[in-house]
Amino acid sequence: MTTPARTDWPAVLLAVGAGVAAAFQVGKAPIALPFIRAELGLDLSAASWILSMLALMGAVTGGAMGSVVTRLGPRRLLPAALVLIALGSLLGGLASTQAILLVSRVAEGLGLTVVVIAAPALITVATRPEDRHTAFGLWACFMPFGMAVSMMAAPLLPLIGWRGLWLGMAAFLALYALLAWVRLPAATGHGGQSPSRLWHDLRQTASAPGPVLLALIFACYTTAYIALTGFLPTLLIERMGVTAGQAGMMTAAVAAANILGNLATGPLLRWGVPRWIPIILANLTIAGSAFGIFLPFTPVPLAYGLCLLLSAVGGLLPGCVLGGAPPYAPDPRLVPVTLGLIMQGSNIGQVTGPVLVGAAVAGWGWSAAAPLMAGVTLTGAALTLVLRRVRLPG
Repeated sequence: MTTPARTDWPAVLLAVGAGVAAAFQVGKAPIALPFIRAELGLDLSAASWILSMLALMGAVTGGAMGSVVTRLGPRRLLPAALVLIALGSLLGGLASTQAILLVSRVAEGLGLTVVVIAAPALITVATRPEDRHTAFGLWACFMPFGMAVSMMAAPLLPLIGWRGLWLGMAAFLALYALLAWVRLPAATGHGGQSPSRLWHDLRQTASAPGPVLLALIFACYTTAYIALTGFLPTLLIERMGVTAGQAGMMTAAVAAANILGNLATGPLLRWGVPRWIPIILANLTIAGSAFGIFLPFTPVPLAYGLCLLLSAVGGLLPGCVLGGAPPYAPDPRLVPVTLGLIMQGSNIGQVTGPVLVGAAVAGWGWSAAAPLMAGVTLTGAALTLVLRRVRLPG
């Protein structure tokens, strides 16, 4: 991988914007679910697949997609992935049955998986090493920012309907794909390095301790974080008596608070703070806050304040983990595969988190979520201490 003479910040911002546009598809489903259920007659179990299909695609295909990005080049695949998401959103907006809607979410999930691998791979080759911490801090904002913005569309749904939201997203993504194709420099992130073989790349990456530990740490984080944001509207309605619209806006504020931690990642690492320290701090904050949030005797304002704290400090983790892909990749050529493995861990956490916490809450009440979230994030802290001892390749 050739180091550029200067950082191509327009290319970095285009890549971050692509991630934000893709993340809209994650945030649009929770706010639209009541309207979808009412129109298509879905029970909660069937509707849950609409929420989880995107993460499931990433959990199944993340590593393999990383190798595909390595072979074909992120410059070529990023606009194509945005087009795939646009087509999925278009199909979903026209869907007449649950089956067609799920197929559309599969397309969106595959496109999202490629975007979250190709975009940071572009960022890696477009930045100088001294600017990479800042660039990855910006990149780590893509999911909470995209989710928060799309959730803020909740008040418009009675006017445009969920289909209007889906079709509007399709048009926006198609336009952004065209912008990315036209404006991304032809040499930025272009493939064509040494040829790669799918299983060889996966084996080489998965046998290196750094990428595997980063993926496991991210899985622990997303297990807890996605479980909190997924169940927070229900918790707010039950404990605070707010309306569904108010709960959506309050949840969007919690998601937006995550951006603060993401943006702080770059300066901290640039100032020489070791990567493992913010990761440990994020895990410990999530573990401690979980007890205050879910225990029944916590005053409601304090519980919501702890949600904001958990999200803000927890936001330190994604930038540190994703920014760890270039130094911990077993070979510079395998940065996309390493990113794919990390995102695969993230998506596994997104799938399992709501399931585990939902089962615990159903069996023992809201207080059961606290030890589960604390346990998984303390596991992430322990894995971070192991990562600290791993020597960087080369």
